[in-house]
Amino acid sequence: MVRKFFPLIALFVVIVLVSLSFQGKRASTDDVMIALYNSAGIGMVERTMEVELREGINEIPLEGIGGIDLAKMSLRPLDDGVSVLGLSGGERSMGNDVEVGLKSGEKISGKYLGIRDGKLAVEGDGYYMINLGEVAYIKTKHAGGSRIYAVLRAEKAGKYRVSVSYRVSGIRWEGRYRLYLNETAELRGYVVIRNPTWVEFSGANVLLVAGDVNLGQRAPTPVSYEKADGVAVSSPEKVEAFYLYRLGIVVVKAGSTMVYPYVTLEAPFEREYLYESWAYSREGPVYESISFKTDRVLPAGTVEVYRKTNEGVLLIGETGIDHTPKDGVVRIGIGRDYDVRGTTTVLEKSNDGEHYRIRITLQNFRNETKRIIVRHHKWGKVTYSSVQPVDETADYVEFMVTLRPGEKEEITFEYEC
Repeated sequence: MVRKFFPLIALFVVIVLVSLSFQGKRASTDDVMIALYNSAGIGMVERTMEVELREGINEIPLEGIGGIDLAKMSLRPLDDGVSVLGLSGGERSMGNDVEVGLKSGEKISGKYLGIRDGKLAVEGDGYYMINLGEVAYIKTKHAGGSRIYAVLRAEKAGKYRVSVSYRVSGIRWEGRYRLYLNETAELRGYVVIRNPTWVEFSGANVLLVAGDVNLGQRAPTPVSYEKADGVAVSSPEKVEAFYLYRLGIVVVKAGSTMVYPYVTLEAPFEREYLYESWAYSREGPVYESISFKTDRVLPAGTVEVYRKTNEGVLLIGETGIDHTPKDGVVRIGIGRDYDVRGTTTVLEKSNDGEHYRIRITLQNFRNETKRIIVRHHKWGKVTYSSVQPVDETADYVEFMVTLRPGEKEEITFEYEC
């Protein structure tokens, strides 16, 4: 049922509502912290805001965070004397002109006054309280995005601090590297922040989180590029299962990609060759790689590989590296080596797929000695091996083999899943 009050009564009701029920000035932001994840396209934002409240219930617009999923937001008071009653949002900003179409066919036009006691309040030629179940549509002349309101109760009038946390989908960071090969390996690493969204963070304290957060989201392609200077990325801190890099106070611009230098190192390197196999029979390629030690933690990322020549630098490939701890070994693939051949043969496999016996054969057709890493991807634990593994995880086992010119070698091993 739609309840209509005539203008004089409506004016009195509006005055009472405005002065006693839902009032409050706009929230002013004191500081913003945003945590960006390199494994998921989200930013977790925490804003500390100071609000001026009247005694009683206040409805405060939260500026600059429209279009956020309310189910993924949280609001908590930081001072005594204020409590959070809830969050509300919608396209109809307070005071905007709206047209409400009812299922009965009637149309009501006027100023949108919010939700009162579970009903839509509109002031037009009268004051209307409309049951939401009777609404067929709502049109607004407001051109902006949706707004979100915090509903707060203050024990007495004053200024209070509150913290609002929410997600911004689409924003992420990644590691990006350039590797220059000559007598030594020169690695230059960068932190790349991609923000394809309309949301901009000015003077935000940015934290970069390296770790596997599986949220099933991908970042869209950025629409512009901007080089950022004068910001030093800190060495990471281990927090739970993650590494945390502190970028500091920066501006994360809307619709942009920003690049921050992170690491420059130069180190001697060794050439290696990598053969990868899985739990099925196949003949596969062997790839040339280089390895060197790093004195910095390196986040996972993409590596562009360049060869220095007398004429300049030549791009010879692009690959990726996993997260590498300090004093760890970085292995970077260069390309396929056609003079070394690898073959995987499944000698035995139990009916339930719990037991495997594998033979890997390697042969060097080139007239030089080569050191080959054999990485077999598997589940479970190795129970027998003719060659001692150099590394084993739950996902793979690695062996190291040195082949002289024309030499052939076999590795036989078993594992239980």
